[in-house]
Amino acid sequence: MDSPSGNVIAATLIALAVGLAFIAGCALYYGRQINSRKIPMQWGPDGEPTWFAPRLIGLWSSFGVTAILSAFLLVLALHKPHKLTALIVATVSVIGANMWVQLYHLKRVIRWQAETPAT
Repeated sequence: MDSPSGNVIAATLIALAVGLAFIAGCALYYGRQINSRKIPMQWGPDGEPTWFAPRLIGLWSSFGVTAILSAFLLVLALHKPHKLTALIVATVSVIGANMWVQLYHLKRVIRWQAETPAT
């Protein structure tokens, strides 16, 4: 990996590792504050949940999506070196967006849990 493209891919792998560690850290930290067996996965315009997923899926889906999409884009970058820049930008965008989504989603679930009367 001494070529410039190898260095770019190595830097992207480091970004992926940092992103996945952040997403996993959010799942572990905020997951301890979520008591529900099912958690909201999406909210409607009225601010109410539109559908729920089992707690494990709700906590870790962002991690899985990030890992799968990033792996796909990185493999594509290795096989299409002429598109390396665009694929690396896409990969880093996926990582960054999913880091934000994980943090926002779990904080929103905790807020929803605090607002919802226990049944």
